[in-house]
Amino acid sequence: MLIQAIAELFKIKFISSLIVLTCWPAVDRIRLARELFKHDLAVSFSCGPKSLEDAYKSRVQGVLYIEDDSSLDQLQKVKPKYFSNWYKWVIVGESVPDSVKTVRYDADILLLKSLPIKENGDDLTENFTYYIDDVYIHPRDGIFLYPWGRWNLINGLQILHETERIIRRQNLKEYPLKIATPLGSYSLDSYNGTFLEYLMDMSIRERDSGVRSGYSSSALIIEMLNATEIIVPTMLWSTEVNNSSMMLELKYGSSELGGGVLRMMPERFAKLDYVIPIWPFHVGFTYLAERESSSNMFLEPFTPTVWWCCLCLFLILALAQRVTAKTPMEKEGAFVATLATYLQQDASAVPQGISGRWTFLVLSVSAMLIHAYYTSAIVSALVSAGRSGPDSLRSLGDSKYSIASEDYDYMRYLMFDVETNREDLEYLKKKKLTSKFYQDIHKGVRLIQEGQMAYHTEYNQLYPHLKTFTDDQLCKLQYVDTIPEILAWVTTTKHGQWTDVFRIAGAWLHETGLAKRLMSRLRIKPPPCRASLLAERVNIDDITPVLILTLTGVAVSVFLLGIEISVQKWMTRKTVASSSIVLIDSTMDFIH
Repeated sequence: MLIQAIAELFKIKFISSLIVLTCWPAVDRIRLARELFKHDLAVSFSCGPKSLEDAYKSRVQGVLYIEDDSSLDQLQKVKPKYFSNWYKWVIVGESVPDSVKTVRYDADILLLKSLPIKENGDDLTENFTYYIDDVYIHPRDGIFLYPWGRWNLINGLQILHETERIIRRQNLKEYPLKIATPLGSYSLDSYNGTFLEYLMDMSIRERDSGVRSGYSSSALIIEMLNATEIIVPTMLWSTEVNNSSMMLELKYGSSELGGGVLRMMPERFAKLDYVIPIWPFHVGFTYLAERESSSNMFLEPFTPTVWWCCLCLFLILALAQRVTAKTPMEKEGAFVATLATYLQQDASAVPQGISGRWTFLVLSVSAMLIHAYYTSAIVSALVSAGRSGPDSLRSLGDSKYSIASEDYDYMRYLMFDVETNREDLEYLKKKKLTSKFYQDIHKGVRLIQEGQMAYHTEYNQLYPHLKTFTDDQLCKLQYVDTIPEILAWVTTTKHGQWTDVFRIAGAWLHETGLAKRLMSRLRIKPPPCRASLLAERVNIDDITPVLILTLTGVAVSVFLLGIEISVQKWMTRKTVASSSIVLIDSTMDFIH
């Protein structure tokens, strides 16, 4: 029965192979291996720490320890890493050895009581039950045993307290955890307050947002785990040269969490573990977009398809108006009357003369282009005016802008100086990258203001320089992000005993929306664009083509009026001459 209970315990942990920590004689080992093999468990034996390392076969490994005099000494020599959450331990005995007191907090250990208890008073073997305890090792308070489940032949394995086990491992009972936090730009000379007050001061978000987000996220994780935080100020972030470095604090396990976010880089993977992705700032290209309210907007307020549709409807309506007209005057004025109504003009005010009708036509078209369009379509078109332009890396590569970047290690070695698997970024580099790519931020800001360059930097680095921009320039700022949000993380010690529980707490922060709220508080908003966003100021260059067309139409109207007057005078003279001839002919007939 004991072997069957052990087998079911490992199967519930999804273990197919296990290590038996014992120095039994060979005959006893073979007998035990044969019994466990009947339950589809591959078994290896370890008699000493070196054998345990050699027996390591898979990422998740089961370890069986049966309490006796020959195995006790071996348990004391097991390295702490073999008590991590990746090793599922089952201890068979009446108590937990004292040597377990020093193992890791995240150890997954179950105690299977070796002596079964008779449930009902019968002597039947089926009624004997093995009780299983969860072994909880707090780093400060020591070992605690809590009921977890039981096993008997009738009901098999019954897990009764798994939820309590999970909750228990998310309560560190005020255990102190250290947060290695870089000082950044903090000093008593520049800030009147403590370092903690500086980190919690949201009025200066433009400074040290990476430190504030890392510390605040770590503090929320520690609060969720019911632990106590201790701030360990460090002079530097990620250097390995100076001992006062956040990265070295985590690398050597002196602190449990990083108080400043670090970007994922290949050389850091072997030294740090990543807990929760946090992104307090944008990194990408910033540039002044082109002015969108151009003369073309007034000359072609609608797309060609809309214009053709309007023309077809106009022809249909004009034809219907002419067919249904009853008088010659109505038939003659059907075209202009339909146009006047179509342009929302007073059709009764349409003149009858050619020049008058032409002048009315010019008036109607001008009214549509400037008044009707400006008060409807142009407003919606200008809502985004000034913020248009390339909105992706590929379209930026096809634009007229040159590109430059501030010189950072992660920009050099993760984006621009190496080949990436991002096709749009490679396309941009192929078309725009030059030997003068890396520029000082002051020069980059000047080139942005001139509208010549898309400059790549952190928005936090650029923000202090935006005070030199005019309001029109601020309204035309455009951004194209290049670094995904998951690249910056809160970090912890590599393979540390808190890594798994930190990640669980970090996931909880995202699920509850606390991480998003934290970022909304820390993220620097663009400066307000005080100009009207409904429409840009229209200058003379925008409407010059419309004015030229209108004046041309007026000139043509005057010219047509002159032609019309000349024709009228000629027709009058011809009528008078014809009348004189008729009168002379009548007089001669009368004389004769």
